[in-house]
Amino acid sequence: MEIIDISLPLSEETPTYKGRKEKKPRLERIRTLSQGANETRLTLETHTGTHVDAPLHMLSPANSIDQLPLSSFLGPALVVEIRGVEAIAAEHLSPFQQFLSPQQFLILKTDNSFSDLSRENFVYLTVSGASYLAQQGAKGVGIDSLGIERDQPGHPTHRLLLEKGILIFEGLYLREVEPGFYYFLSFPLKIKEGDGSPTRAVLFRM
Repeated sequence: MEIIDISLPLSEETPTYKGRKEKKPRLERIRTLSQGANETRLTLETHTGTHVDAPLHMLSPANSIDQLPLSSFLGPALVVEIRGVEAIAAEHLSPFQQFLSPQQFLILKTDNSFSDLSRENFVYLTVSGASYLAQQGAKGVGIDSLGIERDQPGHPTHRLLLEKGILIFEGLYLREVEPGFYYFLSFPLKIKEGDGSPTRAVLFRM
């Protein structure tokens, strides 16, 4: 069994959504070995780096990250590669219709995997694409950008997916991942009343 790490490393150099500096992780060494042990203070937003959006991120009332069962964060997954497209719509997803299932994650590998993740014009999922997935069903959707949409007014893509219980995983590192079927696992931190959480996302090739 092959384990593929699809998480971004966390450091003060971690790319952020549209390059926003206020979202940068901060690491501060607060103790050293001369004081008994190395210890670091990490200051991190819940939506920086590889992370998952809880329904509470965009909906109210809604489940926070700690209220979701652990079974929400693992299961079979299909990685699809959609290149040369800036906005993923229903027409780009329909060729995979026979493989979509409410019990399976859909992971989108796009041109983002080969570009600067901090850029503003990243590849995103449109409202029509989100509507299509909401109709067809998916356990969750992952993408190789730090946001699944570009600050569209009202965040309709987020809302359409989360209202249907489709979790959103952002910031996946997919450059070396081949399209195909995998087992996906991306556990969050148990943050009380959290609207999302950093995760360590992996794929298993069975």
